[in-house]
Amino acid sequence: MKTLIVMLVLAGVAHADDKKCVVEKPVVAKPASVKAPPCHRASAKLQKTIATELTKAYHPERGGKPVVKFPCDGLGSTIYEIVLETGHGHGGSLDLWRARRRADGKYDVRGIIYRGSSMVHKAAAVPHEQASGIVELPELDRARAAMTATLREVVPPAKPGEGFGMSSSFSSRDSHTVLRFVDHEGRVVERRYTGYASSSAQDTYLGLELAQRALAPIWQLAPSKAAADHDDRAFFAASFNAAVPHFGTDFYWWVMERYVDLARFLGTPAVIGGLVTRLTVTKPGDRSQTDARADAVDALAKITGWDARAGGKSVEDAAKAYLAACK
Repeated sequence: MKTLIVMLVLAGVAHADDKKCVVEKPVVAKPASVKAPPCHRASAKLQKTIATELTKAYHPERGGKPVVKFPCDGLGSTIYEIVLETGHGHGGSLDLWRARRRADGKYDVRGIIYRGSSMVHKAAAVPHEQASGIVELPELDRARAAMTATLREVVPPAKPGEGFGMSSSFSSRDSHTVLRFVDHEGRVVERRYTGYASSSAQDTYLGLELAQRALAPIWQLAPSKAAADHDDRAFFAASFNAAVPHFGTDFYWWVMERYVDLARFLGTPAVIGGLVTRLTVTKPGDRSQTDARADAVDALAKITGWDARAGGKSVEDAAKAYLAACK
């Protein structure tokens, strides 16, 4: 009997050990309506205003003229949720905002504001604040129209023997913007841009910049020092998991770093799956990958309560342990 009890206890310990790191499945959004919404467009007056602003900001590359069009935006009349992400590569910023429509037509806003050390790994400093408030969005139609407007350069046909030159512009200003609208029936329209300001990508980011400015009541809310609560963490998990598929894309490295750094403070079991993707350094000596791995290990230790670095183990060995256990 004693032998049986010991065996059962040992089996229990082994079972508990297997559960050091359990990946929680992300919350799945409810299916959107398959019914096509009525065509929603901004008023002719608003379209003209936006087109004028986009045309003024546009830099023709081939000597043509920009043409702006406003298709149906694919959403119903009522916007239930707005998600906005903004950041700049220089300065260490990443702001995450979510606004949800209330019964009175105003929007409940929640924000996570990251102000970390750009391109420098620090193990202890708390790099974020939270914000919340209730706002009105009088320029929501402007944001919808600007985000979904199409912008392209139209070049007139060349005359016989005539050629066209090329010109381009490029800036060292690197930015990150994601804007997602969800209507009252679950339909989603999203636009995103991460990279440098340049003439080659202006058809993507110029409209996003106008839309972002139209949503100023959201991102102008002042941050507070209040501790993050359950809703903050749930919002962060949703944003983190939506970002994970983009972690390896061009120009996204600094956004990835800041998300992983934030996971050290706001992470829950729902982000473990995404953190695991940062545990393997594919380019030895790459500072970004190395720092992200260290932050991912730190985040996993805090989320699971199991520090694989204990006993003087290296970050690299700890990463291997989490890779083996976090399934």
